Amino acid sequence: MDKRDLSAQFKERLEQVLASHPAGKGQFLRDVGMDRSALSQFLNPESDRLPRAETLRRIARVSGVSVDWLLCLENAPEGRQEVAESVQIEKAVQADGSTPLDQWRSAASGFKLRYVPSTLPDMVSLAPEPETNVSDARGGGVENVLGQISLDDMDVEIAMPVQTLQDLSARSGLWRGADPDQCRAQLAYMARVCRKNYPALRLHLYDGTQTFSAPFTVFGKQRVALYIGDAYLVISSPDQIRGFAKQFDRLVRRAIIGADRVHEMLSELADKVR
Repeated sequence: MDKRDLSAQFKERLEQVLASHPAGKGQFLRDVGMDRSALSQFLNPESDRLPRAETLRRIARVSGVSVDWLLCLENAPEGRQEVAESVQIEKAVQADGSTPLDQWRSAASGFKLRYVPSTLPDMVSLAPEPETNVSDARGGGVENVLGQISLDDMDVEIAMPVQTLQDLSARSGLWRGADPDQCRAQLAYMARVCRKNYPALRLHLYDGTQTFSAPFTVFGKQRVALYIGDAYLVISSPDQIRGFAKQFDRLVRRAIIGADRVHEMLSELADKVR
């Protein structure tokens, strides 16, 4: 393959990377450390210019693809063999009643835990009423990712869509028909926990109409666990862990209210429950 053919195929791959980057072209360029003029040259159909090796490496790291894929030397962008060797599925509750979360939390002690919950994060969720189902999908009884965590030993960041809390306040969506006193108490409790434990516990709220994320947890540098319902898809590849950490950081950058003031919004939402 001559340089012009290689350049043409690289342009196609680079355009795919730009189109799929969750934070948009501007953030992609900042993450890579590339200016717009350089990008224009790489995408110019009249130019056969290719990035230097270090720039290729940064593009691959930021995009979660391999350099070989960018240069059309392989068809799997993520490097299929490496991922397959570092992925497994574990049941949320084992046959003996135990959960792998205990081991994962212990292994990550002293590191940061980044958490995107499926609904309400359990650390700021009220315990269910005795007569209710503890696995109710509306609360933190489903995953219990943060259970038994001491904020003296671990830095915890949570990112979630603000619409989840707005639905709770309006008693809509998952909370349609829910008891208003319980909804009000839940929001007020979250406000107290976030105010009391900041900055060890930081809750970031992003706009779910603009940004989507599946539920996942980054346990320090050891693993990522994606919640898939009664089980976790567990990833232990260092490159993939860094990729998920970067994805979480993008959610934080898209937050519409600072973690230092989120308790104020929670209190206002509690007051609006009718």
